[in-house]
Parts: sequence; structure tokens; C-alpha cells
Amino acid sequence: MQILSLAVVAVVSMTEAFAPVALSSRRSVDSTLQASDKPLTELCEITKEACDAVQPMLNELYSQIKIGTGVADTAAFKSDATFFTIADGIVQHMFIEYLFAGDKFAEIVGEEDDSVVNILETPFTVDDLVVPDEFEELVTETLTKVQALSSRIDANAYKDLTVFVDPIDGTREFATGKGDKVTILVGYNDPAGHPQAGIIYRPLTTPNYWASGAKSEGFKDGVLDTPDEINSKGLLITDGKVSPFIMSTIENSGMNMVPSLASGNRVLMLVEGKGESQCNL
Repeated sequence: MQILSLAVVAVVSMTEAFAPVALSSRRSVDSTLQASDKPLTELCEITKEACDAVQPMLNELYSQIKIGTGVADTAAFKSDATFFTIADGIVQHMFIEYLFAGDKFAEIVGEEDDSVVNILETPFTVDDLVVPDEFEELVTETLTKVQALSSRIDANAYKDLTVFVDPIDGTREFATGKGDKVTILVGYNDPAGHPQAGIIYRPLTTPNYWASGAKSEGFKDGVLDTPDEINSKGLLITDGKVSPFIMSTIENSGMNMVPSLASGNRVLMLVEGKGESQCNL
């Protein structure tokens, strides 16, 4: 989808400043500067905390969707033949209507703009799907955490930024038990459409791998699943069919294909050094 692509483009801004590092290596902004001196850094850090806040809820919903894949009360098909899940709608709703709410940004663009979500009155619903009552307490607890984070976002510092949110990039993977390929994508663009900051976050891995950055402020942080050896000849692709011509071109160039599935996961794999380049095939 176009919105999904825009979210990935926005997140790519942080990859420009990121080089692959070991899992134990954490990078962050110069500690001698206050967060207020680097507003994009502060925004990235709050966004990361929001991803942490929704992670337990996503993990629980994912465990149920894995058990009930294809069952009407836990998953339904979207019009573009990918799974739309309860988790998709709830996370986007929490981010757009609560975390980023209050006219703090120029615009907020979500991947699931047509969803109708109710998480204030029981039974909770996402469009025509009813959230199982055993999740109601967890959803409420998660919403409280997200609301608290919203109060920390400066009301005036980001008026010219547009936020792009893809709550679950890789919905099909989420619904079919490939959770390690699922990511949360949040990106921030300036008025000219140029990416300024962003985060890619894997909510369903242990530990949660992620990368966040804002090049203009020299900020980069994350926990990466780096390979023992950087794949300098790796070409990250989806798991779709590759034509004989494309296959021949890749082989003749000396590259090796690395399946990556969803777009956000592909970008994060690029940052981790699991490939040198990527191609949408």
C-alpha cells in the first residue's frame, strides 16, 4: 500500500546514520546535551517507549491469532488479501488517537485509516470484530501507559512534522505465525516530505530488536540482531516469485538472495547487515 511505503520511506531516515552493531552495543545521543536540545531525539525515545508499552498486548494477541488463524472471531481478510487483525486496529488507534493526539503534529497518517475502534466501552471492538473479554484488562492497562507517554510530547515542538504510522507491518506474517518478521513502523517527515526521524521495532521477538534514529541530531539507538559476518553480497527480497531473468541478473552480479518478507523487516535486516541492498520483488 502507498501509506505503508511512505512509512518505510520515513523510517529510512534513521538508517542513513546507522551502521550494523552487535546486540550488546547500544548507541544513543550525546549525554552532555539535554533532550530538549534535540527534540527529534526526545520524540524517538518516547516513540520507542510507546512500542515497549504495546508489546505485551501484541504478544498476547499474537499467541491467540496463531492458535486461531483463519477463525472468524480473531482474523478477517482485508480487501487487498492480507489479514486484518484486532491488534492492527488497536495499536494504530492508541498511537493516533492518544499518543500523537492534541494537534501536536501537522498531520497524522495511518495505514488503517478506515478502521472504527472502540476500546473505551465493553465489549471492545475493531470494526465488526469483538475483542475477546479476556484481553480487556490488558488493553486498558496498555492504553493508560500510552496516554501517560503522550503527556511527555511537547505541544509545540513538532507542529511542522507529519507522522506516518504502520501499526503492524507484515499483517499476513502476524496472522500466519511468522511474528519475527513483523515490525511497528513510525516515521516523521518535514513539510517538504523529507524523512527526519523514525523507528523500526520488532515486537514479537525475544529480545525485541529495533533501530531508531534522527540523522540531523546525530542520534542513533537500537538493539540489532546482527549476523556473525556481514552479508556484503546479500540482496534482500520478499519471498515472492522471481522471474528467470531477474534470477539470472542477480546470479551474474554475484549477489545472493536473502528472503525478508515484509518491508519494515527488510529495512531492519539491511541495517543489521544481513544484506547489502534490497529490492521489491
